[in-house]
Amino acid sequence: MYATAPGTLSAANGPLWTGTDFTADTFTVTLDDAQITEVADAVASARRRWTGRDLTFDRELGPHDFPLPRTSMTLSDAAAEVATGRGFALLRGLPVDGISEHDAAILIRGLTAHLAPIATQSRTGHLIRHVRATGQALGDGIVRGHETSNRLWFHTDGADAAVLLCRRRAAEGGLSRLASAAAVHNAMLHMNPDAVAALYEPFHFHMAGGNVEGLPPTFISPIFSLHQSKFSTRYVRHTLLETPAVTGIALREDALAAFDLLENVAAKLCLDMELRPGDLQVVNNHTVLHSRTAYRDDDESGRHLLRCWITLPGYSGRRRGPVDEALRFGWLTDQQQREAAAARTAPRTPSAAGPRGE
Repeated sequence: MYATAPGTLSAANGPLWTGTDFTADTFTVTLDDAQITEVADAVASARRRWTGRDLTFDRELGPHDFPLPRTSMTLSDAAAEVATGRGFALLRGLPVDGISEHDAAILIRGLTAHLAPIATQSRTGHLIRHVRATGQALGDGIVRGHETSNRLWFHTDGADAAVLLCRRRAAEGGLSRLASAAAVHNAMLHMNPDAVAALYEPFHFHMAGGNVEGLPPTFISPIFSLHQSKFSTRYVRHTLLETPAVTGIALREDALAAFDLLENVAAKLCLDMELRPGDLQVVNNHTVLHSRTAYRDDDESGRHLLRCWITLPGYSGRRRGPVDEALRFGWLTDQQQREAAAARTAPRTPSAAGPRGE
């Protein structure tokens, strides 16, 4: 049984804002000199104490491993803003000038430990991803957005929130763009209710080779969800466009039109933000859509950001179903994929009949 789409969302369902609601000083928190010194000292200390630890896969690092008596409250406030406030935070002034890639990894792991538990970004358990151009382009079902310099469509990452540390900026471009998903939903609802209804239906999301061999190469989730009065979105357009190649099910024209409308509305309502070296951006993947403009590097020492994903406390049950709950912790484990495959009911192609009632 399919019902009509929910009506206009309120601030009780999710943060509602547009880019014009902010100036840079309303969301940027700049560290003071004492905090900058404290963070630099913590990196130097961790460099000695963490010798031999694999920062890409070691999940045992906690806030006690990277003590920040002065700065921890600033990080805690940022995490609260992301979880229960506007859905994003920006910290500025972290000491990255001239630091090595290894020290940058120490820095993001140490800071992330004060924000929330870390989540995995691959089936093999990657905890850090390096966001930089590799010369590859999207479209083959394997290359991901963080490996390219292409313009990225608005999207959400995995887990509850994404953490980005800017080590180097691009020679040109690479602007970060954020949009309130609830505000986009409401604007779309006003323009085309059928497009909104289509996005409440379940979709295949391509796993880009991260599935257990022999199990389905997609997981199934709606793009829009309103569950227990909490609005949430999961949207990765290039992944959605790749799924017909592995499912054999074409995306309907009304779904593609809904994607176009979402992109256009998000671009009109978004906040543009330049990430500078030493910036730490944290974005809620349930409530905020994000994108990036195309960029150009001058040489091999080009734009470089490091990314972690985190699981926000108190977010259990925000979306319906075991797969959506498991995705809060990052990539689906092999056992979770087996359980999902055993209970799998493939979605029909999106229709204009309305979303599945939640």
